[in-house]
Amino acid sequence: MKKYILTAFMLITIVMAQATIINVDNKANRPNGYSSNLQVAVNNASVGDTIYLYPSNVSYGNIYLKKKLYIFGFGYDGSENYVSKIDHLYLDTSATPSTNSSYSTIQGLTITGGISCSKERITNISIISNYFTYLTLHDNNCSNWIIKNNYITDYIVINNNNSVVILNNVFKGNSHCIHTSNSSSLVISNNLFMRWEYFYNIQNATISNNIFICNSNSYTGGNMNNNTFTNNISYCSNASYTYTLPPTGNTGTGNLQNTNPSFVSGSTNSNYDYSLDYHLQSSSTAKNAGTDGTNIGPSGGTEPFIWGGAFSIPKVTQLSISNPIINQGTDININVKAKKADL
Repeated sequence: MKKYILTAFMLITIVMAQATIINVDNKANRPNGYSSNLQVAVNNASVGDTIYLYPSNVSYGNIYLKKKLYIFGFGYDGSENYVSKIDHLYLDTSATPSTNSSYSTIQGLTITGGISCSKERITNISIISNYFTYLTLHDNNCSNWIIKNNYITDYIVINNNNSVVILNNVFKGNSHCIHTSNSSSLVISNNLFMRWEYFYNIQNATISNNIFICNSNSYTGGNMNNNTFTNNISYCSNASYTYTLPPTGNTGTGNLQNTNPSFVSGSTNSNYDYSLDYHLQSSSTAKNAGTDGTNIGPSGGTEPFIWGGAFSIPKVTQLSISNPIINQGTDININVKAKKADL
């Protein structure tokens, strides 16, 4: 009988050990067992581990990620103070290199600098619900990236990689904030672009359900052509300007030009201001006008943008076996209680 009980507990231990969670907190009063140094935690983690990065007034510094990890932070609030903050993230490979950072997820971080994909063949990366300045992909075989629900203050450089999806982000205010792609698998959908003029050196992309708050009269350069624009809105706060959709050299249908998206209180003549409300008014023309029947802009699609990027993961708080003494072939009844991560 004891053999069966021991086997049951060994099976549970093995399952739990396969999903290690590492807590990192650089505050002086952190709990016992928590690491204070994010780079050390990253270096010591095993491939596939999860890191919870706790908020702090002090940055965790520059981070080099050379293996598949899942890093989740507290989110951002625009003030860049009490958040899960790092200076710069470098997606890299090990020295051998026997591993790289492919298949990693980065979520809920404030990155005051940028995200740099430093080596080739780093694929299947998820950048979700972060604050960052810029993101640059290496120019060789860095495919299958999803960049979603982020607040981006400057730009993204695709460098002609395939299968890059840019969804439900807010771009603070850069006239040409997505750079360099000739791939037909680039998808740009349900974003808000403030002070927009054009995408720099972008061809063959699918561009749909975006709101473009423009700072010029028309597309004037940047080699943006042969893209398909569908169900987007353009608007210039200067009444004498009309930004034509699709822009010259591009194709598409269902676009609305010179149409105010009617934000609740968000400004249409400046950079994004996180203290204002950029949700759509009930009477907005962008309401339920996307290709999928949801809103045009970041409040549409299947995963609407949420300011702050906060992320919570359920964690087990109690696990018990209601029938610890069992016969061979008898089911084990396990009771589990869980709650959101207290980040």
